[in-house]
Amino acid sequence: MAKKSVESLIREFNRMVGSNAWTSLRGLHDSVLIDTLIAKGVDVSSIYDGVTISFARKIKLNDD
Repeated sequence: MAKKSVESLIREFNRMVGSNAWTSLRGLHDSVLIDTLIAKGVDVSSIYDGVTISFARKIKLNDD
């Protein structure tokens, strides 16, 4: 995931919004996705509180 662009990672996150499917593999994927966004300097505070990731709504990248 580290090689993907921020825009690509956001599209991947948005693709998961509304999905109730849950497996341990998805949990790992979601964790790596959030960690990668953070490593790329993206503020994920609207979807991640340090423990729980919210897939309640789609996100978009802004200049802030």
